[in-house]
Amino acid sequence: MKKQVTALGALLFLFSCFILGGCSSDLSTSPEPSPAISQKSATSPDIKDVLIGYKGAKPYSVLQATGAIIKREYKYLPVISASVPAGNLGKLTNNPNISHVVENYTRDYCAQVLDWGIDRIDAEVVHASGNKGAGINVCILDSGADMDHPDLTFAGGYSVLGEPDYWEDQNGHGTHCAGIVSADDNDFGVIGVAPDCNLYVVQINKSGPIWQDDIMAGFDWVIGTYYDGDPGNDIDIMSMSWGGYYSDALEEAALQTCYDLGILMFGAAGNEEGAIIYPAKYETVVAVTAMWVDDSFAYFSNFGPEAEFIAPGRLIYSTYKRGRYFSLSGTSMSCPMVAGVAAVAWADNPGYSGQQIRQLLRDTAEDIGLIFYQQGYGLIDAENAVLGTTGGNN
Repeated sequence: MKKQVTALGALLFLFSCFILGGCSSDLSTSPEPSPAISQKSATSPDIKDVLIGYKGAKPYSVLQATGAIIKREYKYLPVISASVPAGNLGKLTNNPNISHVVENYTRDYCAQVLDWGIDRIDAEVVHASGNKGAGINVCILDSGADMDHPDLTFAGGYSVLGEPDYWEDQNGHGTHCAGIVSADDNDFGVIGVAPDCNLYVVQINKSGPIWQDDIMAGFDWVIGTYYDGDPGNDIDIMSMSWGGYYSDALEEAALQTCYDLGILMFGAAGNEEGAIIYPAKYETVVAVTAMWVDDSFAYFSNFGPEAEFIAPGRLIYSTYKRGRYFSLSGTSMSCPMVAGVAAVAWADNPGYSGQQIRQLLRDTAEDIGLIFYQQGYGLIDAENAVLGTTGGNN
């Protein structure tokens, strides 16, 4: 029902960089300080931005002793982001109460220049049955969204970047992904795979690099929906159209926490024609690759044994910043498409767990004749997953 727009043009989204910094060590119980938020990158080679994983109480004493400047603390994750003199990093790594010290690093969006997809996965057949994903909470971790877009309705949003209630998209990538999942079913624009789901947006960057400590803050917010006293906003599905070839134990642990809460997570495989990137590479995350309109494998898409599903990823037409629409290509587009199918499948099976929905999607995927490393279990099939029929494929 929705036109999918992706631009053949040269829209290279600014890639994101994270720096994971962590210092955790002693069991100090001193009052929580006000974090000093400074530049995301170290100002000299003598200063390192790190993510510090700790055990027990927050290690304020050892941080003070090393001359660290705290940039960010997390409410639910035992991690601190800090800038630390390079010569004092050994004091952190040798402290028995600090589990990890990871230098901050960057991740990239998986959108790439290079169409169509909602019809190919038969989402419109599911819509005709009356199922549009109502009651399922889907969160897009990305560059925010166009808060006033006429074709998007939000259940909530949050920015980790200064003003929590202002998550306006300056990039366009997040708005595009949000529209693929849940653009409204109305008389204009496009329609998403699950237009009636409860759409949440967490802004982890605005433009330029995506820093790892901001991603961790996004995870922290999602985890927090399970502890805020409001069961109505607990995130069911999380879509992540970004990543990189490097990850660390702190990110893996945060994703495991999300997984243990029952959150079904989807990650873009990446667009480098190589191995699947993190976080999609993790077993806790569903890795999504990309295909073209003729069911061939998208040349840009990453692939590998972690591939779980394939979905349309070339020139997908969707919502864009400033109230506009645009066509984009990449596994960034494939990922939210599969997340949207999970939403309509879950709406049809509200008693299922996230992992039962994951298995349902596997059991109903369409084999399009590609090798497993490319298509995983196959092309995601909304009609088969929800209705048990495949008439739309004819």
